[in-house]
Amino acid sequence: MGGTLINVLIDLHAHTAPRSNCSTTTLEELVASARARGLDALCITEHDVRWPNGELADASRLLEFPLIPGVELTTDVGHVLAFGPLEKPLWMGYRLEELVAETEHTGTALVLPHPVRRTAGERAVLGGRTPPSPEEIAAMPQWSAVHAIEVASTQTTALEHTLTAAALMVVPRPAIGASDAHGPGLAGAYATRLDRRVTTAAELAAEIRAGHVAPARFS
Repeated sequence: MGGTLINVLIDLHAHTAPRSNCSTTTLEELVASARARGLDALCITEHDVRWPNGELADASRLLEFPLIPGVELTTDVGHVLAFGPLEKPLWMGYRLEELVAETEHTGTALVLPHPVRRTAGERAVLGGRTPPSPEEIAAMPQWSAVHAIEVASTQTTALEHTLTAAALMVVPRPAIGASDAHGPGLAGAYATRLDRRVTTAAELAAEIRAGHVAPARFS
């Protein structure tokens, strides 16, 4: 007999104040929102900074909710989510090419968040930019360099969601959903579905790299 299918829901992208200066929500508020939506875990991905060793694990025990560390890196092609070890001090920054090369031996997983924000996000549209075609999006070097694409979040528009979905039809990639929560009540609005429980960044990275992820939306 086959094993029982497990349906695990994780929000892979959320920010706290003041560690991410663009966020207005606390860790406790993020967890409350994720728990209310029935999630099994939450990833904390601050901008270019990691939580001190052990601090997030302590918070996870205190809040009685699984918290998995990650980071949202600023690179030469925009933001990239990373789950797993990184060899350089984060303040030195990364180029996409060296980040990808590093992950080949660290096992770190890379996810491309808000992939068309620069070219089709709200600011781009208000600035009069013509949205790129799905073929142009799929031809971006970061599209195929990462291990998964974030297809929707609370920080992206319907146009961005539509274009990302169309580009995935041109060059299919594993896809995830994530809230990119920067405020209270947003965590878990979009999430990622897995078929096995993960409790560490290494376990999550292995599932992402294997393509065992799918997006889910709750509100």
